[in-house]
Amino acid sequence: MKYLIVNADDFGMTPGINQAVIDGHTRGIITSATIMANMPAFDEAVNLARMYPGLGVGLHFNLTQGAPLTHPSRIESLLNSDGLFHGTSTALARKALLGRLKKEDVIVELRSQIEKVLGAGLRLTHIDSHKHAHALPLVSQAIIETIPQYGILSIRLPDERSADVSITGAPAVLKQRLVAGALSFLCRRIRPELGQVKTTDNFHGITQTGYWTRDWLMSLLDRLGDGTSELMCHPGYLERQSSSVKTRLTRSRLSELELLTDPELKTHLAAREIQLVNFDFIFSGERR
Repeated sequence: MKYLIVNADDFGMTPGINQAVIDGHTRGIITSATIMANMPAFDEAVNLARMYPGLGVGLHFNLTQGAPLTHPSRIESLLNSDGLFHGTSTALARKALLGRLKKEDVIVELRSQIEKVLGAGLRLTHIDSHKHAHALPLVSQAIIETIPQYGILSIRLPDERSADVSITGAPAVLKQRLVAGALSFLCRRIRPELGQVKTTDNFHGITQTGYWTRDWLMSLLDRLGDGTSELMCHPGYLERQSSSVKTRLTRSRLSELELLTDPELKTHLAAREIQLVNFDFIFSGERR
């Protein structure tokens, strides 16, 4: 049997993204979303998640954008001189490579973000991270050590092994394929350290981020591997970006939403005996 989790990242970033996640869940194939606890539309996302309990909600752990939830004096290694996250995954990785990132600081901020979501009354199904920051060994170690204490036993591993490259947007897609390869290399080091924390058998979505096409999506579903797979997506509606929110994905978010709500998709999945699930399935073996 093949099982598919369709996870929407960036839940809580903006109202347009929030609404797109819900529309993709109610009218399409989105089964899961990961929420950003330090973003401006967090409260709205929480209210929406309560209204749609069939949507699995995880934490989109954020170490790269905006302000932390922890007082800056407690997590100085994660922040710039303005008391904000460094803004890019490259800057975070550079700091980690130079030995200037403290695992204790990562754990403190992780706890702050988890506890904000739990305090809002949501149950977290799993953890992933903004810009795949948890592919860094120090960050993944912090997560694996911490999340079982909160009863969270599933994590995304962005280990995209298949070369799902389309013609559309080829130069950028090929560049992203290199990024996917680097992340896969890091994930192979993380996987043996997971312990009781579980993950999917397959993962897709990095290479084609921002460049989805219908042909690519249908082809991916046709070739989906056995076991449990995660498809990462970034749905959204067009809206004016505020100074506190930055994303390179704009029009592509709407394109993804349109594809994810294509009426033919569920028929396509059923014909291939692909069952939609969320991250609860990874641990419980039961669809919820």
